[in-house]
Amino acid sequence: MIDQLGNGLLLGIIISVASVALSLLYGVTRIVNFAHGEIIALGAIVTLFFSGPIDSRVLFLERFSPLGMSFVTSAIIGIIFCGVFGGLLELLLFRPLRKAEVGNIAVLVVTIGLSIFIRHLYLLFATGRVQNFPLDLERRQTYLFFEMTPRNFKVLIAGLIVMIVIGLFLTFTRMGKAMRAVRDSGELASVSGINSDSIILFTWISSSMLAGLAGIFQAIINDVRYNMGFLILLLIFAGTVLGGIGTSFGAMVGGLLIGIFVQVSVALPFMEGHTEAKNAVALAIMILILLFRPQGIFGQKERIS
Repeated sequence: MIDQLGNGLLLGIIISVASVALSLLYGVTRIVNFAHGEIIALGAIVTLFFSGPIDSRVLFLERFSPLGMSFVTSAIIGIIFCGVFGGLLELLLFRPLRKAEVGNIAVLVVTIGLSIFIRHLYLLFATGRVQNFPLDLERRQTYLFFEMTPRNFKVLIAGLIVMIVIGLFLTFTRMGKAMRAVRDSGELASVSGINSDSIILFTWISSSMLAGLAGIFQAIINDVRYNMGFLILLLIFAGTVLGGIGTSFGAMVGGLLIGIFVQVSVALPFMEGHTEAKNAVALAIMILILLFRPQGIFGQKERIS
């Protein structure tokens, strides 16, 4: 059970970072982004491309070879790449849709189509093979009763630091307060002199960078797959809803709880031989919690949609 709890914390950190990114975007733009999983995968794929050995073939296109850069440098490039990609999505796709006053349902369908399109591009250009970052193997060690590799422990600590920084940023910085103002009322924010378009663009960039970071964390712990973001997308939505959709602090807690629920459920007696059903157990627990608090743990009733 202790081992599964440690695995749950690792999965929870990944889901928390990704859920915060999704919740930030929804809170400011009211867009339910089903392409969020593909941005997560993009961070891992770009990092793999820049860090892979020069004599390997990470991409399917044989004209291109990995650059053999250091992993940290490659990860930074991957995160920045995701931010640029998110910014382009806002400028070239979602801002024109918003200016045309396209309805939320239509935008939702657009994100679903975008998700399918990008995911199959990955399948073409990054192949369907399961791949790993060029990192050395490490032995598991004990950290506060939990056994994990030093690298995974660093991911756990880094994820916690990232969430603390996000919380401080949203609470105390001028940009964070502006994002919260646009989230609460775009019209009132505009009257107050806040440029909503700039805030939305910044939100897309920061949300996509967080998603890319979550993808790198996921690939460090597991592996790189073209559909890796799609595989955990339901859990990310679950963490966002459980914490309270539109609330970043709620997404942190909700994502962490969902990750723990998923992994700890494997140790339950009736789950022996049925570990593939672990997601169902976590989602069932989420539904039970929402029956008693439908707005989520940190949500407000007016945010129910």
